[in-house]
Amino acid sequence: MMYELRIQKNKAMPSAGQYVARVVHNGVVDTEAVAQEIQDNCSLNRADVLAVLSELENVLCRHLQNGEIVQLSHLGRLKLEIKGRPVSTPQLFNPHEHILGVALHLIPESRHHVQPLYHDITFVRRR
Repeated sequence: MMYELRIQKNKAMPSAGQYVARVVHNGVVDTEAVAQEIQDNCSLNRADVLAVLSELENVLCRHLQNGEIVQLSHLGRLKLEIKGRPVSTPQLFNPHEHILGVALHLIPESRHHVQPLYHDITFVRRR
């Protein structure tokens, strides 16, 4: 995984003014590419893979929007979290003002306290 060092500009962060590592993303792999790769690696054809991925999207959205955590074996748990601003009392809370958005979190599966998703990562600094 390639990374670069960037200065933390957010003065509210404890690391403000210091250098922090950030991932250098080097491309996007789209659904078609994923479907082709899966077809190349197993007995499913591309159309079957695309059908499964399409339905997976529908199922994940439905369960996540219902507030459920989705556990996918060998991948991990997916859940939605609210991003918002704090208020001093519950009476002051207005969802239209204080809920800023929603974020999807993936908590990688752990086997014997090891997370396979992170296991073989090597870090290389971009020059």
